[in-house]
Amino acid sequence: MITVTLRDLQWRARRFVVAGLGAAMVFALTLVLAGLESSFSSESGRVVDAVGADSWLVQSGVESVFS
Repeated sequence: MITVTLRDLQWRARRFVVAGLGAAMVFALTLVLAGLESSFSSESGRVVDAVGADSWLVQSGVESVFS
């Protein structure tokens, strides 16, 4: 009887580790995607600063991310 109990605990420990690793992967992916989104939203400002310009000049009526 004790052997069955120990085997059951071993099985549950593996499931717990697998669930923990899965949750860690989801959390890591969330952090990566949040950083990527933040990078995209601040990219235009960083490009303007890198070029040394005050702002972008875009022809009127043109659809762009800067207008």
